[in-house]
Order: sequence, then structure tokens, then C-alpha cells
Amino acid sequence: MQYILLHFGELALKGKNRGSFVRQLSNNLRQLLKPASLRSEYGRMLLGFNVIDDALLAYLALIPGIKNFSLVQRVDNSVASMQTVAKSMLCAEYASITGRSFAVRARRALKTFPLTSPELNVEVGGYLKETFDLLVDLDAPDITVYLEVTAEGTYIYTSRHQGIGGLPVGCSGHGVVLFSGGIDSPVAAYMMMKRGMRVSLVHLYNSTINRDFDKIERLAACLSRYQGHLDLYLIDLEVFQRHAIAMVDDDYRMVIYKRQMIRSAGIMAEKLKAQALVTGDSLGQVASQTLANIQAIYTAANRPLLSPLIAFDKDEIIKVANRIGTYTISIEEYCDICSYLIAKHPQTAAKIDAVSRFELLLPAHDASYPIRQLYFHAGALIRRHDGI
Repeated sequence: MQYILLHFGELALKGKNRGSFVRQLSNNLRQLLKPASLRSEYGRMLLGFNVIDDALLAYLALIPGIKNFSLVQRVDNSVASMQTVAKSMLCAEYASITGRSFAVRARRALKTFPLTSPELNVEVGGYLKETFDLLVDLDAPDITVYLEVTAEGTYIYTSRHQGIGGLPVGCSGHGVVLFSGGIDSPVAAYMMMKRGMRVSLVHLYNSTINRDFDKIERLAACLSRYQGHLDLYLIDLEVFQRHAIAMVDDDYRMVIYKRQMIRSAGIMAEKLKAQALVTGDSLGQVASQTLANIQAIYTAANRPLLSPLIAFDKDEIIKVANRIGTYTISIEEYCDICSYLIAKHPQTAAKIDAVSRFELLLPAHDASYPIRQLYFHAGALIRRHDGI
């Protein structure tokens, strides 16, 4: 059996509610990783696997709620065992370490252990220094040996992998993401997952111009790798868009489209009892995302509308998209409902009174618009259902 020791970071600050956050993370890891064993301790969690490879480590680094993690060996709580295993780990990891700088950093969670953390640093560090002729450097060592002493044994490791941090998905409510299939909205969904929100995705389309949702489905499947269970709802706005094209000036159509999309997502949120809507808007990135247009568009929301990327620039968004695996899918060609028959230079400073005047000419949102539900789990499409 091989073991990974992970630390929670932010979860350790949750006081009396910490237990519920840790349980949520445990449930998520069991769903997503299916470890052979999993045990929670104060401020840490130990996962056992039959095989640990680079793909598993890269995946674990993106699961919300984990500050850092390490491949570890567990030994009994004796100084001799710690010295022997630390020596073998350094021999296995480094071809030649003579003369390099090092430090031992011990943490004693088991307070009945007879040595203090500084004393343990000296005992194990002194042995390694003599064995390998190492130089002590407590500030910026080339090599660090970590020891964590617990009631179940001592965990020893020599490197840490950085996790994404945040909170476990499922501990911060439920939100509905307006999911376009571009670069931004999958990143927005992931950023809300990182803050513990469970998300459902709503994709608005026009059946006249698009009936192929392979790209959207693959993006949803990718995001489900970080949440586990994930729903995607496809809503056909062809009827509404046909009226909007007939009755709304082309420079205002994008604003009108987006307001209707928010209304549709809001109706979906009511059905799902979700507390918020989420968009991938980034201030000033495109015409619809000027502050004036954001004001005109967001007033259509029936609940809080969150925009986690609002201060991100495009390079920052692309960096996250690449890391979570959505970028190469997002840049594939796709018919975007928002760009259908709009002006070459759309309105960038929409007036609320003009928006209201146009909307009086349009039919009210029809809750019977065709809806298809797709259900994903941990990277795979599980089932489809037409109508909800």
C-alpha cells in the first residue's frame, strides 16, 4: 500500500464546524479517487492507494479543499525507525547528496511522545548529517525531511505538492452557472467549486443554429471531475430569439439576449432551489461586459449573481483553463447564441429605459421552453433526460 498525507489549510480554521467540512472533503475524495483507505486526523488526512502515479498527483492538486499533500511512509513511533526510513528515502530520491544542505522539520501531534519537536529534529538530523556528511541549513535547505508524529505512527516525507486550496465542493451552497462553452464560464464554475459551491450548469442555445452539443458535454464532463455529480441543463431559446431579432435594434440585441438568459437560469435556479447565479463575466473584456451593460443585464436576476472572474484578465483566465483541462475544448468552434445577428458594434452603454422599452415588445419568458438534462459523474456522462 502507498500513502498520501494531505493537509486541509483553510478547513483547520473552521472551529466547531470543521468536522462537517472534513466529512464533505472525505466524501468527495471517496467519490472521485476511490482510495483503498481513508482516515481523517486533526488537520490532516491519510489516503491509501494500491498504485500512485503522476496522473493521480496532478488530479489531487486540483480537487478543492486541499492545501498540500505528500507521498509518505508511515513508521512506528521510535527514533530508530524514523532514522532508518529517512535514510532509505534520501537514498532512493537522491543519487548523490554528500555535502548538500538539509533540515529536519518535526511536528509532534502526539503530545505524549517523549521527545519535543526540536529534540526530534536533533536526533534524526544528527543521524542523517553524519551518515551523508550533510550541511545544516534551517533557512533555505536543499533537502528537507518532514516528520509528523501521531498516535497512529510517524509520517515521513521529503517533498510537498501544492494543492488548489479553498473549500470542499458541497459546503457552500448551490449555484447555477450560465455556461456558454467559451473559455470563461468553465473557469468561473471551477472557481466557485473552489469556494465550496456545488454548481449546476445551464446552457442556452438556439436550435435553429445549433443542435450539436458535443463540445458542451465534454466541458461539463471535465468539470465533473472536480465536483463528482454534476447536472447540465440545455434550454432552447429559439422562440425568444426569433422575436428579439424581429423587434429589437441590432445594437441592443446582445443585452436583451443576456437578460433573457439570466431569467432562464433564474427559473432553473428556482426549480433546483439554488441560492445564486454565476457568470463568467470579466469587467471590460467584451462589449457586453462594460460596467454600464453589466448594470443593465444583471437587474434581470432573481437572486444574487456572482462573477468570480470579474477582475481577471484574459491571460489569468486562460492559465486556469489550461490547468483544469478546459482550454483546448473551449477554443473549438461553436455557434454562440449571444453573437447571433447582433450589430458589428453592439451597444456598450445600454440604457435601462431603452432595455425596458424593447422588452415590452417581447413575449414573457415561457417556462415550457424545451429543456434537456444531462447527468455527469467524475468525468463521464451517465444519462440524458428530455424535459424536467
